[in-house]
Amino acid sequence: MESLREEASCSICLDYFIDPVTIDCGHNFCRSCITRAWEGLDTNFPCPKCRETSQQRKLRPNWELRNLIERVKKMSERKGEETLCQKHEEKLKLFCTEDWKAICLICKEGKEHRSHSVVPLEEAVQDYKCETAIKREKILSEFEELHQFLNEEQQIHLSRLEEEEKKIVKKIRDNVSQLEEQSSSLQKLISEIEEKCQQPAVELLKDAKATLSRCQAVEFPKPEAAPVGEGKCSHLSFLRQYFVLKDVLAKHQGKLSAELVDVTLDPETANPWLVLSEDGKSVRQGGRSQNLPDSPQRFDTYVNVLGREGFTSGRHYWEVEVGDKTDWILGVCKDSVSRKGKFTLTPENGFWAVILRDGEYKACTSLWSQLPLSVRPRAMGILLDYQAGKVSFYDADEKSHLFTFTHTFTEKLRPYFYPGLNTGGKNAGALRIRSVPAWE
Repeated sequence: MESLREEASCSICLDYFIDPVTIDCGHNFCRSCITRAWEGLDTNFPCPKCRETSQQRKLRPNWELRNLIERVKKMSERKGEETLCQKHEEKLKLFCTEDWKAICLICKEGKEHRSHSVVPLEEAVQDYKCETAIKREKILSEFEELHQFLNEEQQIHLSRLEEEEKKIVKKIRDNVSQLEEQSSSLQKLISEIEEKCQQPAVELLKDAKATLSRCQAVEFPKPEAAPVGEGKCSHLSFLRQYFVLKDVLAKHQGKLSAELVDVTLDPETANPWLVLSEDGKSVRQGGRSQNLPDSPQRFDTYVNVLGREGFTSGRHYWEVEVGDKTDWILGVCKDSVSRKGKFTLTPENGFWAVILRDGEYKACTSLWSQLPLSVRPRAMGILLDYQAGKVSFYDADEKSHLFTFTHTFTEKLRPYFYPGLNTGGKNAGALRIRSVPAWE
């Protein structure tokens, strides 16, 4: 089925052929796809796949291929109606609780599962949902208790700080009053001395001794420092309690936080038609194919490029600006995915991605799932939780969740980018990896 699906897919839109046509070099495309690719050309029509050019615009309907597509679609629909055991082609009706896998009735009687405990598949699903709900409620309860604890501690410390602030303000005011009184006394003494200096010598010397005695008696007391650590609410005590609270909060937040990844593009994987910025942060399709070495790492058919970074553990988050582009694909893929020839973007082939094409957003699941979005995202956020086996996509500006893939990862994963074809200049913009402030 996978091989037939690939043969029945257009290399431009990566979907089943719609009204397939054949061009001079023998390759097939959707009529609308090749028409958009040749828009604005009067001669030298290039094949998007092999780059061979033809002088005339010839599109021959391929009726045999159209019939093949209808058969593939029907087979795919029948196969999707039920999941069968790969070994016995029987319905998967049981769940082995020891191996944690779905099995058929024939598997149950086989040597591998004969002595194992099994339950009906529907019962196993309900048990799992129940267990998940219990764990969810437990986590919510723990965080609610922590939130209440922090609120109470906040109120206690704010109250203590308010009392301490009142003491400090009172002491400062007392100091100011004391200085103002001292300043007033000094000003009076200065004025008195200045007046005496204007009097005749006889009058000046009359009370000179008394005046000098008053000057020598003047003291300049240093203002007492305002209290900053009295009783139970001393700064040392407060700091100790603050760091204890910080450690408690950090343990819980560590479960939710993700590392902000500084993703850069890997030029060794870039298709020759792609143009990368010098800082490795943006990519777009260029106007011609570059003369680059055809290494095993480089994509040769589709205009793809990977990020330099590889992940085998942890939680990692990055954002990509898509702006007004009309065609793009973003996500993650296995480091071992095929770089040559045609392939289909599905989890089975090692891709977990979201695509925009023909105005529709889709998650690249086995049969591609449409995402009904009310707001057009201008930036996408991608969160990889390796241990949990999840790849989630977000509208980075609206902070809204769009879709989550679930899988068990066993290989290195890398960021995946497809800026789309620049059809008639309508998709000329670049995909740009943007920095995310740590506080977000």
